[in-house]
Amino acid sequence: MSLVIYILFALLFCYTLTLLWLALGFARTTYFVPETKNLQLPLTLIICARNEEKNIALCLNSLLKQEYVHGKVQLILINDASSDSTVQQAEAILSASGINYKIISNAEQKGKKQSITYAMQFATHDLIVLRDADTFTRSSKWLQSISDFYQNTKADLIIAPVAIADNSGLFWALQAIENNILSVIAGGSAFYNKAFLCSGANLIFTREIFARTNGYSSHINIASGDDIFFLEDVKKINHSQVAYLKSKDALVYTYPTFSFKELILQKTRWASKFKVNSNKLNLLLAFITFSVNLVWVICFFCMNSPAYRFPCFVFIFFKLFIDILLLFLASGFIKNKNVLWWSFPVSLVYPVYAVIVGVSSLFVKPRWK
Repeated sequence: MSLVIYILFALLFCYTLTLLWLALGFARTTYFVPETKNLQLPLTLIICARNEEKNIALCLNSLLKQEYVHGKVQLILINDASSDSTVQQAEAILSASGINYKIISNAEQKGKKQSITYAMQFATHDLIVLRDADTFTRSSKWLQSISDFYQNTKADLIIAPVAIADNSGLFWALQAIENNILSVIAGGSAFYNKAFLCSGANLIFTREIFARTNGYSSHINIASGDDIFFLEDVKKINHSQVAYLKSKDALVYTYPTFSFKELILQKTRWASKFKVNSNKLNLLLAFITFSVNLVWVICFFCMNSPAYRFPCFVFIFFKLFIDILLLFLASGFIKNKNVLWWSFPVSLVYPVYAVIVGVSSLFVKPRWK
């Protein structure tokens, strides 16, 4: 039995070491501050929307409030066969804005990758910015930060941060904290030139790199992964450069979900990517994280046994310490209101949630909305 305990603690040690390594990479990534006042580059903004009548107005209005010359922006909204008033609302807002825009409507649902691929042929600028329709920005310098960062780095693909909008309650805090920690992992892995996480809700790339990777062709039949599979394809291109934009101006916010079923389906869709993702660091972290959380749950139920009480207590306590430490680091960048108060209760329920998502990802076939 002692051998099993040694193996489990070795697993926890690997979990700790991997997360601290990524956290250190994130901490060493400097906040982007443009050295000089740069030009506003022309760019094409692509938003794919399906049944987003509740969110599209805030998304577009926050874009129109950017301190960026409208003449430098081309906006393409591709409507993936919405059955609500998404298009009508978008048309009303954009037609009065003076911005160069185009709305494309799919006659039938094609999915996000097919929709973006189709939209790309209408892009007139070399720098492409992807946004989700259920996002908004708080900073009016979001586009400027992207333009400045690209001029400084000339990166082929720029990973930009995403945050969960402020709300309240344990359910919200669970999503906000998980998202913040994923931001640390995304930035930390990019620091070591081993990026494996990004979000299509806020992703920037050049039209050239999209052409050189043949867009999403290598994974077009997989419902999700317009972000991380594309990232993997970009990394395969010789001399391609991937960079993480650590800037609060570059943050976009998305909404939490308050339906447990919807949350599990959303996270299962994301987690299921690991089955077809060849990135070894991603696979390693997914395996370690799932295993440690599963062991944590088992330890919790084994606490009643005097024989296992002490090692289980040490395992539970040490994992809680690491998770909360990571959360404090993440909170220095993304400051969700009152989220730190939820760190302990979230740390208690997160292992159960992670195990449910991990098991579901093995059996549930993902789809985009």
